[in-house]
Parts: sequence; C-alpha cells; structure tokens
Amino acid sequence: MGSVQQSTISGTVKDADGEPLPGVTVVVKGTTQGTSTNIDGEFTLTGVPADAVLLISFVGMKTQEITVGDQTSFNVVLEADAIGLEEVVAIGYTVRKKGEVTGSVATVSSETLERTASKDVAKSLSGKVPGLIVNDRGGYPGDNDMTLLIRGKSTLNNNAPLILIDGITAGTSGMANLSPEDIESLTVLKDGAAAIYGARAANGVILVTTKRGKSGAPKFKLSTSYSMSTFAVKPKLMSSEQFAIYNNEIAARQGSQLPYSQEDIAKYASGEDPINFPNTDWQDLTFADYSPEARVTFSVSGGSDNVKYFVSGDYMNQTGLYDSGDLNFEQYQVRSNLDIKLHEKLSVGIDLSGRFGKRNQPGVNESYIYKHIYVNFPTEVGIYPNGLPAWGGENGSNPVIMSSDEAGFVKTTDNDLRSKFSFDWNLDGVTEGLRMKGFAGIRKMSNDVKSWYTPWTVYQYDVSNDDYREVQGYSQDGNQRILRESFWKYDELMLNATVHYDRTFDDHTIRGFAGVEQFSSEQRNFWAERKDFPSPDHPELFAGGDDGQGSSGTSAEWGRVNYFGSLSYDYAKKYFIDLTLRHDGSSNFGDGNRFGTFPGVGLSWAIGNEKFMDWSDSWLNALKLRTSWAIMGNDRIASFQYLTRYNYGGATDAAQPNWYIFGTNGTRYNGYDPSTTPNPDITWETADMKNIGLSFMMFDNRLSGDVNYFYQKREDILITRNASIPDVAGVTLPQENLGKVDNYGWELQLGWNDKIGEVNYNFGVNFTQAKNEVVYLDEAADVPEWRKREGHPMDSYIVYPTFGLFQSEDEVNSMTAKIPGTVAGEPAYVDVDGNGKIDANDRVRSYTSNVPEIQYGIFGGVEFKNINLNFLFQGQAKAQTIVYFESHGARPDFLFTERWTPENPTAKYPRAFVAGDGYSANLGTPDNFQGADLWLHDASFVRLKELELGYTLSKEVIGFGDLKLFVRGNNLLTMFSDIYDLGFDPESSEIIDFRGSRYPAMKTYSVGLNLNF
Repeated sequence: MGSVQQSTISGTVKDADGEPLPGVTVVVKGTTQGTSTNIDGEFTLTGVPADAVLLISFVGMKTQEITVGDQTSFNVVLEADAIGLEEVVAIGYTVRKKGEVTGSVATVSSETLERTASKDVAKSLSGKVPGLIVNDRGGYPGDNDMTLLIRGKSTLNNNAPLILIDGITAGTSGMANLSPEDIESLTVLKDGAAAIYGARAANGVILVTTKRGKSGAPKFKLSTSYSMSTFAVKPKLMSSEQFAIYNNEIAARQGSQLPYSQEDIAKYASGEDPINFPNTDWQDLTFADYSPEARVTFSVSGGSDNVKYFVSGDYMNQTGLYDSGDLNFEQYQVRSNLDIKLHEKLSVGIDLSGRFGKRNQPGVNESYIYKHIYVNFPTEVGIYPNGLPAWGGENGSNPVIMSSDEAGFVKTTDNDLRSKFSFDWNLDGVTEGLRMKGFAGIRKMSNDVKSWYTPWTVYQYDVSNDDYREVQGYSQDGNQRILRESFWKYDELMLNATVHYDRTFDDHTIRGFAGVEQFSSEQRNFWAERKDFPSPDHPELFAGGDDGQGSSGTSAEWGRVNYFGSLSYDYAKKYFIDLTLRHDGSSNFGDGNRFGTFPGVGLSWAIGNEKFMDWSDSWLNALKLRTSWAIMGNDRIASFQYLTRYNYGGATDAAQPNWYIFGTNGTRYNGYDPSTTPNPDITWETADMKNIGLSFMMFDNRLSGDVNYFYQKREDILITRNASIPDVAGVTLPQENLGKVDNYGWELQLGWNDKIGEVNYNFGVNFTQAKNEVVYLDEAADVPEWRKREGHPMDSYIVYPTFGLFQSEDEVNSMTAKIPGTVAGEPAYVDVDGNGKIDANDRVRSYTSNVPEIQYGIFGGVEFKNINLNFLFQGQAKAQTIVYFESHGARPDFLFTERWTPENPTAKYPRAFVAGDGYSANLGTPDNFQGADLWLHDASFVRLKELELGYTLSKEVIGFGDLKLFVRGNNLLTMFSDIYDLGFDPESSEIIDFRGSRYPAMKTYSVGLNLNF
C-alpha cells in the first residue's frame, strides 16, 4: 500500500470586504489537527495529506470545506452567514452564533434601526423585539418620555433594564439619543443570558454595539431627512356654546343661579361678536399644525491591515409645536472608532464620542402652560381681532404668551462625552486559543440650565372707552423676574480586564473567560437664584436683588467591583452548556452585605442535528431546545440606606431652614437633622429566573420561529412594614428587604422570508404576554379582600364600582344604597361590603394599569427591483388608563355630546358636573384619583407604527455610488382604540385633567436620502 504524500500548507483568510480575519479555525476534517489564523488572517499547517479536506470556520461566517490536493497556498474568502440561528449576537463580554446561545436573546439589526422616521432609538424598538415592552409617553423636544421594560414589571421598585453601549453603562436617554447610523447591532438579554452582569441584571440587559471600520478604500455614507410632525391625536374641546350650556346644567343641579342666559348662548353660537362673546379654542391658538425636524448624518470608514477607522458626525434640529416657535431642540454628535495593530499579536482600540444637546423653551413651566390651555374658558378672548393678547385666565395666564419667549426662557445645555481605550492581546504563544482583553471606559456628563422667568404683558378691553388696557400677567412663580442657574456634573471610570480561551478539539469546543471590573463615579451639582431684577435686559445673577436669593449644592460618589467568569462547552454542535458566575460588591450596601454571588446555567440541545432527525432534512433546517436558570440582582435603590445620614445646612431660602443666626453680628451656623432611618442589613433584590425556549428554521430557512416561557421569582424587594407595626406606635421605619413578586409569561416570534420571481418579500409577527403577582407585601390584616394587593398584579387603580348611570329617578328611588342626594344621570355605585350605604369601604382595586400585559408587532416588506416597501404595526392589549376631567375650563366635547340628559338617558357619561360635586366627580384627592370605574378606559390599540417606501438608484446609474430616496411615516394610523376615538393617545400614562397627556406622541412624515459611495 502506498503512502499519501504530506506537505506544509499556508494561507490567508479574509472576509468579503478583504479584511483579514484573525481567530478563524482551520482544521483537517476528521482529525484533531488544526490551528487558528493570526491577527493578519494567516495560518500554517504541516504534515497535511494531499487527500485531506480543510474545514474553515468562523463565528458569523459560512463554513467552507476545501480539498488540499497539490495546493500549498490558499486564499480563502469567507462569506457572512447571518441567517437565523447562524446570526452573530453580542452577549456578555463576548459574541456567539445565535444557534449556539443557550439563553433568550433578541437582536435588532442596523438596517432595521435606520429604517424608522423616529428620532428616538429607544422608542423605535416598539413592536420589533419580543419581550420588550415599549410605550411612547410623549414627544416633547429633547425629552425621552417613555416606558421601557424587558418582560414587563417584576419589582415594586425600579424596573429599568441595564443598558450598555460598547460595554459602558448608559441610561435610556443615552441609548435613545444615539444616531441610528452609528449602531451596528442591538441585543436584548432577557433571561439567564444576562446573568453575567450579576447585581444589575435582574431587569434584563440591552447591549448596543457601534460600527467599526474594515480594511479597504474609504467608504462614505450620507443620510439626510426632513420631517414634519404633528400630534398623533388631539382632543376636540367644548365650544363656548357647549361650555355655557354645560355650566348652566351644573348650576341647575346645584340649585344656583344660571351663569348664562339663552341670549348669551345664542350669541356664543353665532360667533358674530368675537370680543364679548368669543369662541376660543386655546389649543388651536397655542399649537401650530406642524413642526419641522431635520437630521443629517455623515460617516467615513475604511483602513489598512494596521489601522481601521469609523468616523461619523450627526446633526438634528427639532422645533416644537408651540405656535410661537420658541420651543426647539438641537443636537450634535461625533464619533471616532479606531482599531490599531501595534504588533502581530497586539492591537488597541481608541473610541471617542460626544453628544452635545441644546434646548430652548419658554420661561413658564410646561405643566402650567398646559393647565391653562385646558382650564381657561372658551368664553374668554385669547387674541383680540387686532392681534393683541388678551387676559386669558387667572393672573393673565394666557398660554399663547406663556408658550413664547415673552415669558422668559429656559436654556439647557447637556453634554455626554464617552471614551474607551481597549487592547486585545493574542496569547497563542502561551497556549492556542488564549487571549487577553481589557478596556478603560471614561464618561463625563454635564447639564447646564439657565432659567429666566419674567412677567408678560396682556390686554383687557375697556368697553366704556373702546380701548385696550395694558396689564401684567404672571404665573404661580409670581409677578417679579426670577433668574435661576444650575449645573450638574457626572464623572465615571470603568476598568475591565478579561482572559479568554476558545479552542476546538475534534467535536469538542471549550470557551471561557474570567474577568475583573471596577467602577467608580462621582457627581456634584449646585444652583443659585435671584429675584427682583429691575430690567428684562440683564438676565444675569449680578443684576438681581439680595432679598429672596438662594443657593445650594451637593455631591456624591459611588463604587462597584465585580469578579466574573463564564465556561461554555459544546459537543458536535448538538449539546451546549453555559456556566456563569459573578461576585459583585457595591458601595450601596454595608459591611456583611456588600458582596453577592450570582450563578447561572444555560443548556441547549440542537435536536435538528441528531441522526434520528435525518428524515426531516428536506424541510427542517434547525430545531433547538433551550433552558436556563440564573440568580440575578437589582441594586437600583437609593444609596447608603445602611447609614445614619444627616441633613447639614440647606438652601438659604428654605421655608424651614436648617440653620441658625447667633450673635450681634448675625453669624449663621448650619444645623444637623436626621434625614433617614438606617437599615444596616439592607441588600439587593434577588431574581430567580427560569426560561425554556424552542427555536426552529424550516423550508430552506424561509420560516423561522422562536418561542419562550419564563418565570421569575423576585425576592428581597425593599418595602416598609405595614402590618407588623401599628400606625399608633408613631415609629418611622426604614425600608427592608421583605417584598416578593412573581413575574411570568411567554413570547413568540415567527418570520417568513421568500422570493417569487423578481419579488423578495418577508413578513412576521412577535407577541409578548408578561404578568406579575405580588406574593408578599406585609399587607395590613384589616385590608378587605377586594382591595388587597397580595395575590394580584402589582399595579392597580382604586375605584368605586358602578352599575352604570341611573337612567331615571325611578331607578334612583329603587336603589337602597346610594349617596344621599343622588339624582338621575349620576353613577349607581355598588354597595360592595353590603352595609346599606356607599362609603370609602366600597372602593375596590381594578387590577390593571397603563403598562400593557400584552404587546405585539406585525411587520413585513416587499422588494421589487429598485423599489422597496416596509411596514410595522404595533399594538397592545390588557391595559387601562384613566380618562377623567373635572376642571372648570374647556373640557373635551365628548363630555357634552355623550353626557346624560333626560333626552339621552342611556348615555355613557354622567350629567354635567364639576370638581367636588360628591357624585360624579373624583371622590379622592387631585393627586390620588378614586372615582367611578366608568372613568377607566381600555388602552388597547393597533397602530401603523412605521411605513417606508424607497427607490434605489445603483452606482451603475448615477456613476459614483448607490442612492436611495425614501418617504417614511411614524405613528400614521391608530385603530381599535376607545381612548384614541376620544381624542387622546392610548399610550399616555394617565389623562386626568390633561396632566398625564401633555405633549402626546408625534405623528411624523419624512422624506430623505441615503447615499453610499
């Protein structure tokens, strides 16, 4: 028998862009003989038989098989393979093929993020990620008013997920304000996959990875868009005629004199006398129909084998919907990500980014402006026919003027500077598959606010002289000018070092890493204020008076140290196990409770790779069963509760100052007073998380799916004892780790991707249902069953249940239990406790909230030649929101058109009423609604969240690059929503006299282009 000739072979492995790929596995098929490419993508193997077959594989690339033959040199190009289970995803401190992940992980690509008309990255995730609950609470320029939850709420305290951008912490606003063009991928870790983040992982983790350069010629990208925005919905208010009739009915119910005669009502209806009998819609006067937005992003990327770069700049300008134009937000961003190869085995990264935001808004508080849009009477003049602003409401509170710089200004400048200095050291010389990584992350944030409040001028019409009298208007801040300047500064340093090992032996792959991380931060803030400025021309502190001046400042610091590690093993790409362990220490907790340990285990079985599944090869591409368990923590609590803390001194203008004046010269001495009752045993919440999931790909990867069931037991939640210590004891108790909440539910994602002729199309759906139940709250023993929180969802409304409205006096007379004096058209309250009367004990909990139990997305796209169309519908169910109005001003007109009258006895809403009437109105306090259950409305809806139509001109057509022209829309259509039909946004947190519905979500139309060259 002759022997097969053996030789030494070598080669280079690159990606489709010509970039060398380090760490690629090159193995002689069927043997343990193999190696990995170096930092230049090069490999060498000796003693390779001519009939050998090389297996060349790398994370995120299609595996290639090459027969050696008589070749000794190989130039291999690996193609990206990001389909379904082969997609590369970022997980804690490393990356992995999605098909090898044992936890519940969802990803959003850069293409998906770039395709939205929303300026807010966080809000643009709505309907795109199973398990991610997103509610857009409003669109005020420069704000990120939203609810962002992973798998719903699971604690009575802070439910916010941990967000990291390139491994460095960031809040929701930090992610929301990113330029979508800078993001490479976004990954959501929803179960034990997040366990590697220990004491901060219980609420889930979102990982954002920004783009980096690749070897090759420079690639330029320009993206620009121009948008017009308006409120997604706006209520119709009562006309002056309706207002007069409604208030006459209130007066008649109270037995008082009618404020408006029939002649008055007729004159309001005619509109012939706009001065004495106006019909003012304060909403239309204050707000513009549309506001412009513009955004421009430019980037360049490329590099050589030694230096790669990605550099970008982003500019955004947004004007608010105040008709004055004096509300606007401007933002600049810059980013530079550099990768430098210092040595064959050593490379470093230098990442620098900065975000610079500026917002200008009127000097009157936003809530006060909104209050007077809706409490000012429509029977009052807003703007006189000659253009002069009228009195409006109390103290001349005319929202048209208050929403302009006539009332001053608030200028806010906020900066967010981030830098990351990293290294990657290949230690194959020590042992194959070994490398060391580390980084230093530095973050510097600041916020500078200059608030200038000045009274304004309005006019009152003097009928006797046919003249307009100039008067001063002012808000609750008073009738003198006020200047307040404040500054906040935050510095953060994060140090990280990890050692990684990754090696394959035949069918066995072992991966792991161990690391240490240190985190320190400090912040300080101060403010100063002066009043009584003699002139509006000098809004500087030196120009103010000494009387009433105030100032204060504080500082704080925190620290954290973490030790963590992960070990992963798979056999033949069929059986996978991940083990994680993290040991965290936090300055939030005292000695003996400062450190905690958080383990995690993940298992998965690629059933589709088993021999006994060969029968399904014609239609089943992949089938994988996953399960995970982890103990995670939540340390988002007020700091230093384990210490006895004191207030020292305080603001100079405080109502009850914490300082004293002694001596004939009036020397001030600061005092101390306790600010907290300490608990030395305080520690973090713990979450016991379990997940089981199934992933599959079918029909040549056209059908994909993923389904998960999760169950979390959250314990050690901070609460204050209620039952253990009676109120009469007069004891102030600290918070303790006593509370318990269970959180559970399921998720589903299905997708279909196919082609018919020249038409590519895709569509899919995702669905999330997340429930919670309070297990223990130390609830007082005398709470009746119908108001208990234990055993029920944590969020609820307290309401008085009703049978509806009394339609007639006969119904009123037939009811034994009712509020004395009730008449037809008022709520028929239920006598819950059966004591024969309606009182506070008849209140019940409605176990719903404005956070939906169910959210879903329906998405799809079609591409034909150069034309593409993409859409996203987003919806929610099993949520309720209070919609209630009792103010004296211009209420929504549905309270008039759908109210009870003798002619409309089956109406949905009560007869005309006003605050404090004791029947139809809120029976609680203004800040604690406890009224009839008929004011609770279903917050379900389906919304056309995104729509894009694009046309692409290729480089062959225009000669120098690819140009895509597009039109996009956001929040275009809302359906199946009771609240929307009333004129309100169903995603508002609450709609009580417009307080929770300020500046609702925006409807946006955009045109723009993307140019790549």
